[in-house]
Amino acid sequence: MNSNPWQSGRADPSEWAIRPMFQTAPPPPSDLEFPPLEQSLARTIREHRQTDPTAGIRTGSKLFRDKLIGLLNTDPNGVRAELLLAVPAMLAGFACQAATWEALVVGQGRPLTSVFAVFGTDDGGQYPFSNAMNQLLLEGRSSVWAVVATAAQSMTDSPLLDVEEIAAHVARSVGTPDFAQPRLPPSNSFGNDDAMSIISATWPAFLPLLGLCCEAPREWPLLFAAALPEAMKMTSHLIEPASAASIIMESAVPMAHLPMRPI
Repeated sequence: MNSNPWQSGRADPSEWAIRPMFQTAPPPPSDLEFPPLEQSLARTIREHRQTDPTAGIRTGSKLFRDKLIGLLNTDPNGVRAELLLAVPAMLAGFACQAATWEALVVGQGRPLTSVFAVFGTDDGGQYPFSNAMNQLLLEGRSSVWAVVATAAQSMTDSPLLDVEEIAAHVARSVGTPDFAQPRLPPSNSFGNDDAMSIISATWPAFLPLLGLCCEAPREWPLLFAAALPEAMKMTSHLIEPASAASIIMESAVPMAHLPMRPI
């Protein structure tokens, strides 16, 4: 088997017993779902990618940020700062699971159990953990956490959160009411929304953007994560950057481990 973990290929879906909770394959840029203007944008991104490999991530992140602000700007008091931080984080977190699934299980045809360690719980939940997914979320040089930590360190001298403690908390909480409930500071909240309703509404809305702007699944978490430094700056007068980093990772990590569903 090729050692490149992100090489495209095919897999036999009949071998799967479970799959991610949400659709993970975005439509390709040629899909008629995209109007001519967006298909033209995809062609421009492909051209720019020849000299700038990050062209798709940068363009997609700006499109995402502008659309997100429009979606959130329904409150007469303005966009809630916590949601401006948490929504990109949640999407980046689940994108780590989606990218790992599409690249390795679907793309390379690897057995699901060689990619994910799936922990079953008494309530029937099937919670995925994966070294490959951790590279995208927490450990890689271009991981979600690397993007957030770099941004926070440029804005504050305050110590940053212990991201390993968050990961351990999420692992302990699988199958309990605490799972997917970000631990926010007492002064912060998502208003009337909760994490599961947020990800359920936003992931399908932004999935096509990944197909339009990204060359490979490994870019998906970065497209959402690239919006986070600007969100931290925009909210810094309300939420101190170290606290913003905590809100972000408390939101991102559990979304990477959302339980898979039976096929």
